[in-house]
Amino acid sequence: MRAGLLSDPEVIQHVNRRFVCTSAIIDDVEKMAAKGDKLAKQLATQYEYPVEMIFLTPTGATVSKLNSHEDFPGRHPDVVSLPRKQLLPAEKKRSHTDIFLKHIALHFELD
Repeated sequence: MRAGLLSDPEVIQHVNRRFVCTSAIIDDVEKMAAKGDKLAKQLATQYEYPVEMIFLTPTGATVSKLNSHEDFPGRHPDVVSLPRKQLLPAEKKRSHTDIFLKHIALHFELD
């Protein structure tokens, strides 16, 4: 997602204006959860392979999620796809940027 969606200037603009973003490796989240971190426990239970974008409120409540394999058809050419995932023909694909922007418009107030 970093090579495609999260490199798109329009997505970068929306993300930088509206969100506080961070990235975490699931192994680290699980270690923190095992030590009793409440937010890490919540994130670890919601995580789905391979990459999960989880949108939270300032208090840590989950608003919505996007998964790189479930919510985004196809893949960036530099990314390996799981064998079970069927890629859509190019004419049936919606851009990842379009999917992301529609998702945040649905779940968040945009100015």
